[in-house]
Amino acid sequence: MIGSIGAESRYSTGYNNLKPNRNQNKWADTLAQTVDKEDISSRADINRAKKSTVMDSYLALSGKTINTLKQEYSEYESENYRIVPDNEAECFDIYNKDGERLGAFSYSDIKIRQDETTGKQFLISEHGTMSYDALVLDDELKDALQNVMDKDSLDVETLQGFTLNTHSGTGIQYLVKDGEKGRGGKVLLQNEADRKRYEELAEMYFDKYPNLIESREEGFIWADLEIRGMAKRTDQGIISIGADGMSYSDNENYKNNWSVRFSGSMYEKLYEWLQNNKDSMEEIHKFSTWQKVFDEIGGTYERVWSKEELDQGYLNN
Repeated sequence: MIGSIGAESRYSTGYNNLKPNRNQNKWADTLAQTVDKEDISSRADINRAKKSTVMDSYLALSGKTINTLKQEYSEYESENYRIVPDNEAECFDIYNKDGERLGAFSYSDIKIRQDETTGKQFLISEHGTMSYDALVLDDELKDALQNVMDKDSLDVETLQGFTLNTHSGTGIQYLVKDGEKGRGGKVLLQNEADRKRYEELAEMYFDKYPNLIESREEGFIWADLEIRGMAKRTDQGIISIGADGMSYSDNENYKNNWSVRFSGSMYEKLYEWLQNNKDSMEEIHKFSTWQKVFDEIGGTYERVWSKEELDQGYLNN
């Protein structure tokens, strides 16, 4: 049994409830902006995408109804999966045996996308900018989809427009749409070993940063971000990194927090630099460390001064 972690899994919660410190009400703009873009209703996007087609317009003008053209499917359940069709939205909600919703997949997206490098097969459905559901297909899920759609086999095509990456710390893989590095992605939990490592990472966040993370659900959010390369742990706090900027939140002293804003091109340079140098960095909780990196790779950035930094009369470095 496999799954993916996204905005609708049982580990998710409202990102706006996260706090940088239990005694303060400040949070990094970068993280909030990153997650807000992901918090999109898959079902609503599917419905919107289907409302204004040429065929709809033709049928409306001719006084006919489109209902006769819709495919009708019935619910199907296998040992480890439950597939629930929404014939109005023309998509399947797929659940695992524990009742966790794995994603919404448009009828037109029920096909195998195979990675040429690894041979792995995926089920992917896009719902809008930076919003998509993705699963690694196993034989049981393929058979279940074939049964519910009354097909002998599913169409197969080469995976394009997405890149499969592996988190070095856990070995967990994640899928990222091309051009959305530092913004989106789907963590792929392909077996119980993946799930266990994911849960251990979430527990580590919860235990290590009690002033930043109030619940285990928030720990799962940070584990998801770290696997996708958008968060990094330090002894003192957490660094969040995205295509729009980065920030640091200190577990013990909020006055040590800092934030910086930059462009997507700057993020690309930083990402490439980190691939070769991340293990050699020291004191990464200090902005002065990153300032040297920014100067080395070139590009522009802007410090985002917090009220606390301005009030205390000096700037964190």
